[in-house]
Amino acid sequence: MMSTIFRIALRHARKFKTYTLINIGGLALGLASSIAILHFVAEEFSYDKFHRASDNVYRLNTVTQTPTGTQVQAAGTPLLAPTLMADLPEVEAAVRLRHADDVLIEIGDRKFYETKVFYADSNFFKVLTFPLAHGNPNTALKELNTAVITTAFAKKYFGDQDPINKTIKVDNLLVQVSGVTLPAGKSHFDFDMLISFETFTPPKRTFVSLASWEWTSFPTYVRLREGSNKAEVEAKFPAFIRKYRSREDAGKVNYQLQPIKDVYLHSRNILERDGISTKGDYTYTIGLAAIAFLIMGIAGFNFANLSTALAVYRVKETGIKRSLGSSRMEIFSQFIFESIFNAAISLLLGMVMLQVGIGKLEILFGTGLSLTMATHREWLPLYMALVLVIGCLGGLHPAIFLSGLKPRLALKGTNAFHQRSGRLSFKKSIIVFQFFVTAVLIAGSLSIKRQIDFVRSKDLGYNQAGIIVLHVPDEQLRKLYATLRDKLSGNANVLGVSASRDLFDGQQGITDVEEVGRSEDPRMISMFRMYPNFVETMGIEMAMGRTFTEPLHDSTSFILNEAAVKMFGWDKKTVIGKKLSSYGQTGEVIGVVKDFHFTSLHAAIAPLILLVPKTKVEYLYVRVAAGDLNNTLSSLASDWKAIAPHLPFDYLMLDEHVGQLYRQDERLSQLIFVFCGLSVFLACLGLYGVMSLMAEARTKEIGIRKVLGASVSAITALLSGEFMVLVFIASLIALPTSYYFLEQWLNAFAYRISLPIDLLILSVLLSSALAGLAVSFRSIKAARANPVDSIKSE
Repeated sequence: MMSTIFRIALRHARKFKTYTLINIGGLALGLASSIAILHFVAEEFSYDKFHRASDNVYRLNTVTQTPTGTQVQAAGTPLLAPTLMADLPEVEAAVRLRHADDVLIEIGDRKFYETKVFYADSNFFKVLTFPLAHGNPNTALKELNTAVITTAFAKKYFGDQDPINKTIKVDNLLVQVSGVTLPAGKSHFDFDMLISFETFTPPKRTFVSLASWEWTSFPTYVRLREGSNKAEVEAKFPAFIRKYRSREDAGKVNYQLQPIKDVYLHSRNILERDGISTKGDYTYTIGLAAIAFLIMGIAGFNFANLSTALAVYRVKETGIKRSLGSSRMEIFSQFIFESIFNAAISLLLGMVMLQVGIGKLEILFGTGLSLTMATHREWLPLYMALVLVIGCLGGLHPAIFLSGLKPRLALKGTNAFHQRSGRLSFKKSIIVFQFFVTAVLIAGSLSIKRQIDFVRSKDLGYNQAGIIVLHVPDEQLRKLYATLRDKLSGNANVLGVSASRDLFDGQQGITDVEEVGRSEDPRMISMFRMYPNFVETMGIEMAMGRTFTEPLHDSTSFILNEAAVKMFGWDKKTVIGKKLSSYGQTGEVIGVVKDFHFTSLHAAIAPLILLVPKTKVEYLYVRVAAGDLNNTLSSLASDWKAIAPHLPFDYLMLDEHVGQLYRQDERLSQLIFVFCGLSVFLACLGLYGVMSLMAEARTKEIGIRKVLGASVSAITALLSGEFMVLVFIASLIALPTSYYFLEQWLNAFAYRISLPIDLLILSVLLSSALAGLAVSFRSIKAARANPVDSIKSE
């Protein structure tokens, strides 16, 4: 019986080649796109699940109440981890980390700056269970000046040699390799080297120590004992804070435990130390999953629609089979099997499309997609479920009605099917759904692009174009700064030179600020550390007062931004000369700069204090004239080699670095744009297929109307009018839906466009126009057919 059904399915496919190709090809394209998106989404949700007892591992975040709101920082103090293990019985193990900043790695003659180097406690592998290829996880980070490196890092510096006990020079510190990690599952914590925490010493000229409860710069992770309750542990934090911290801190600081499996997707608004890898975004990821299901829905409903429309031509076939003794179940099974068979062919074709286009997809998603045979085998149950659901969806409608027709009605022809199918209301609802989705996606694509363009073009309060940032180790920069500044300033392509600790990426530090002589509690405020001439080099405007001057006579003075002045509630006329205590120093306010965006436009401009740092300075800012950038870089490299031949010429373009803050938004824009185009194509393809079948079903009617004098335009309107009404209804529903969801997305930006109503209307017009093209093309073709051929058609 199965072989007979199989032969009938092939014969039917050959008879309706074009429609079968549209049906199977459209479903294959939709499945390939949806599966690619779902694989990406699954990988986004897979982060940090490889750790042992991952359900009991948490990152500890510090929550601080500031004058501008609540601030969450992914770090603790140096005493926090050991004290938690001593005081809270629920804490089985805790580990503190400290980013080593950008360090100079020297092995032989090779010198590179590495950004993913951390100091870590000896019990690191008891909490974050990265597997080791070499070394003992219990002792690898126990001794002074020992380090664990990754397999990739070992390959980079040692090739095929055994790295164990090899020596690496890290900023003039010699460390010995005691362990090598194996590649693990995806993790939010991305490192190349871990150095034993015992090796860490606070930066020179700093006013904090490892005995400090105020120095919040140490990412901290805890592992709770089996059976411990997260909420009960968090309830103990206020008393814990009152025990060890000052009364002022106890009133504004608290801790929270963030499940490690949530860190990657739920950290967008959490401040983090440099060196932590870029995070994902839960909202965007869910949005992509929704787009995948929408595309799958459009493709699946297209498949069902065309399958139902094609069934019109099989009414007589069904009548003959019923007359010859076929049971209703046999007819029903045949249509269901054929539909499942076509869905399976579509899936196989979709898999081929995936493998052919994997390179393009990885560029689009901005990450590697592990679409291997092993991955597909893991997803096989889902694939089979898709085939069964879509196959049944496509075959169920015709199977029920055709198998239920009386033989005498079926033998009369196609009208019987129309009478039993409720005027094709199933098709109408599907068309409305498809073009509702396409209108929403078009609106989303156009609006997101406009917001990204707005972000890119907004005045940030400083000029990032033409800024080259050179990385220099702290001690080297302090020693060579004057010489480098003078040498580079003499370059004909250089317009300004200064130095800073920060990079306009929101990773700057936070400090307490209090007005001298006032009894108010200290204010938490962001800080930007810079050398003289920085304000001028960056094109930051002064609102009043002056900037820092050479030589560093102003090393204890401060500059505020306008938001900070507003926070203190000062009259602008009395700001200059105010005395503040901050960052371990006391000095006067000598100037106020106009507000500038030192972090992403997702956040409003916060109060900021600008000062000359006593501790680390790592970045040399060089403003260059417009022109041939390659020649300018070559010229700067020559100047650099003349002054610092022992240091790598390591640079970044500031505008590109700041642009990374919007990488997620731009990726979302690109993805929606591509898949919006795909959904429109699939919807129009399905509409064209259904329209073609409807036109063929009315071939004789069209011929008779033409003989009786009907014009091409009248027949075109007759055929396409009903479909265009459905598209118009879909567009009307799409307008408020698009408005609601786009408002939610735009609210994530502190600086955003007004919701572009013109783009919402344009999206409706575009979806209607595209649908009109698909319908009109087929309608005009049918209307222009020779009526003689149409009337004699059978």
